[in-house]
Amino acid sequence: MKVGHFLVFLLFTILSYHKGSAQEWDSLFNVGDYSTLIDQSSQRFQADTTDITIEQVLARAAFLGNRFSLAKKHALALEIKGIDTTRQRQNLMKIYEAEQNYPLAVKYGQKLRNTFPLQSYYPRKLAEYHLASGYTGEALHLFYQAYKTEPGDLANVYAFADQLQRQGQNRLADSIVSVALQLEAENLQLHSMAARIKMALKDYKLAIHHFRVIESQSVLAPWQYKNAGYAYFLIDSLQKARIYLERSLQNENSPELNFYYLALVHTSLGNTDEAKSYFNKAIEAGISGHVKSYFHHLAGFDAREEQYKAAMEKLELSYRLFEDAESLFYLGAYAEGRYRNKQKAIALYEKYLKECTDLECAQVALAKQRIEVLKEYEFMKSKNQ
Repeated sequence: MKVGHFLVFLLFTILSYHKGSAQEWDSLFNVGDYSTLIDQSSQRFQADTTDITIEQVLARAAFLGNRFSLAKKHALALEIKGIDTTRQRQNLMKIYEAEQNYPLAVKYGQKLRNTFPLQSYYPRKLAEYHLASGYTGEALHLFYQAYKTEPGDLANVYAFADQLQRQGQNRLADSIVSVALQLEAENLQLHSMAARIKMALKDYKLAIHHFRVIESQSVLAPWQYKNAGYAYFLIDSLQKARIYLERSLQNENSPELNFYYLALVHTSLGNTDEAKSYFNKAIEAGISGHVKSYFHHLAGFDAREEQYKAAMEKLELSYRLFEDAESLFYLGAYAEGRYRNKQKAIALYEKYLKECTDLECAQVALAKQRIEVLKEYEFMKSKNQ
């Protein structure tokens, strides 16, 4: 065979081999057989570490197969060589994100943002990394940059509005979601976000509107039933409040507030026994700082029935558990009704004032007034004896 013909034959054989390998790799990628791809490409790369094509296959298979150390090694090498740098940086950003190495995720996210300045995806990802690292101010600015770049992208709307609300900027969050709803009127996630914001703004009727839109097309989540029930309670639609709050208990893992709201509803409906039952259930489920107020409500029921001893026992328990000054004030108030000698009530009011020295207590003025009145009462009583 002539030399020229042999070279042509050899070239054809090599090209056919590479073409066959490429087709086989594509097939393995399509079925997600990344382990086989990693094994085969690793062997080939060990045999020839200058084979860029094989290293690209190895880097891609390792990334898709969640072999992050291997994927990083080859992605970094390919980036240094200038081979498909955009893909390497995209993969490196996602790897560092998965590893929660946010400084390096930010490094590659910023490079990609510089490459694609008209895309909102990268400033949004950078915002997420800053948020995960505790830099809420920088995160909010980046969410804004993403929203400004592509305001029609609902992912930007959700992220920016959610962060605004978390930082207490409910009016601005409301305006952003309202604009999005004009274009996406049937989007239930937007209605859910709008309802949450309206609750924060205490616009309960509009919150109910959004909950009803969701309910007309789907089933409310437990938190939505709970908030809808509470909104109905606050606009004095008590029977609807009861219905929604009872539904909210289904699949609710933390029912404390559900029980509390139901207790308030039954109190307003005059169902004292049901109200007491739900206050007690709220106490049993209680994990929040509201538990002391449930004791106060139960003590109030006892006091209205002139069961001052029982009322004071509940308040004493609340004070032992939470050391809350308000329990002292109500103890003083119920001691007035329980004891003919008002010295006990005076002492409780004075203890309340002492504990409120460094606190912003709501009943300071009234406690001072009651001490003055009761001391006058005791003085007049002593004169008449």
